[in-house]
Amino acid sequence: MVQYARPDADTSVGNWTASSGTDRYAMIDEASTDDSDYIQVTDSGGGAEAITVSLSGVTDPSSGADHSVVVRYGEDSGMDAVTLNVNLKDSSTSIKNQDFSGSSTTNHTMTLSTAQANNISGYGNLTLVLTATDGSMSGSTSKIYQAYFACPDAASSTPIAAIASNTYRQMRI
Repeated sequence: MVQYARPDADTSVGNWTASSGTDRYAMIDEASTDDSDYIQVTDSGGGAEAITVSLSGVTDPSSGADHSVVVRYGEDSGMDAVTLNVNLKDSSTSIKNQDFSGSSTTNHTMTLSTAQANNISGYGNLTLVLTATDGSMSGSTSKIYQAYFACPDAASSTPIAAIASNTYRQMRI
């Protein structure tokens, strides 16, 4: 099974706007993809336009395998002019960041190595910094529709009574 950490608050919004309302995180926190709500920014000067959202807490999975960040993103230049940098942070420490481009709206997945995932010290302190940069300075608008962090469920522990019962049954055979 998988557990998901989704945006649960705006930390720093910069020039990003919500398609409705004022909470940017609420536009990108859905469990199922919904392209009718989003956050957007227009960058005409080639500067970096960043937004930071905190993520809901998940339980430490006790394994560094199968950790990823998925961002559904697109931009309107038609020529892949904008680069979106996705930066997963644990408090102030960057765990991994990666650049994505592409004008078509699609899911972009940033996969963490086991070593990177093992550097996460607090699964309740994760944030995403999403930064759009229009390298062509063409005034492109970037839109983010969904963002989340995924990792395995926490390891389950078997109650001692179940272990004792199984041992007793094996001894009777």
